[in-house]
Amino acid sequence: MRWLRFREGPAVAGLVLLAAALLAGCGAPRYTYVKNSADHMYVKIPASWHSIDQKDLDNAIGLDPAEDASSRGLWLQGYDAADTPSALHLFGSSAPEPAVLVSVQQVPQASRGGLSLDGLRDFFFPVSPTARQNNQNPQLTGFGLLADDVLTPGDGVRGVHTVFRYRLGGGPPQMMDQTGYLNDDASKVYLLLVRCSTTCYKDRHGEIENVVSSFTIREKP
Repeated sequence: MRWLRFREGPAVAGLVLLAAALLAGCGAPRYTYVKNSADHMYVKIPASWHSIDQKDLDNAIGLDPAEDASSRGLWLQGYDAADTPSALHLFGSSAPEPAVLVSVQQVPQASRGGLSLDGLRDFFFPVSPTARQNNQNPQLTGFGLLADDVLTPGDGVRGVHTVFRYRLGGGPPQMMDQTGYLNDDASKVYLLLVRCSTTCYKDRHGEIENVVSSFTIREKP
C-alpha cells in the first residue's frame, strides 16, 4: 500500500488553521446558565465569573441556615467576577468588579395587594422619590438615577428596570443595574441585581448588559 504524501504549502497551512479553529470551538463554555426550573426563570452569567458561597450569601442577608429555600420561600444565587468571590461585593461598600444577585421570592397572600412597581424599585435600595424622602440610612448617599423603564414582556409578568448610583458607607460610587418582575397574581417577585463601581460599570458595560438582557421569566407556556 502506498501512503499519499501532500506537499507542504498554502493548502496544508489552511487545514492546520481550520483544525485549530475547530478545537477552539470545542473549548470551555462562554456562559453559565443559572436556572430556576420550577419558577421558569433563567439568566446567563459569563463562565469566568464565580459562584458566591451559598452560606456566605445567606449569612450576609441574615437568613436562618436551618431553613432551606422551599421553607423560607426564597431562592437566590450570587456570582462575582472577582477572583475571590464574596457576598461583601453584593452588600458591602465597594464592588470593584461586577457582582450579581438573582432571586425568586414567594409573596405571602396578605402582602400581595401592596406590591407595586415602586415596591420593585425599592426592593434593595430606596429608589422611588417616596422611598428616598423617607430614607433614614445615613450610609446611603450620592443617589443618581440613570434609567427607569417599565417592562411589559407579557407571559404573565410585568416589571421595571432601573439603573442608579449610590455611595454605600462612604465608599466609592457604585452603579446598580436592577431588574424586577412581578407575576400576574403578585405571588412571586423575580429580581436581578448587578453592581460594581462606576468605573467598572463603564468599562464592562457590554458584559453587564448581556447578563441583564438574558434575564428571562416565562410564567405562561
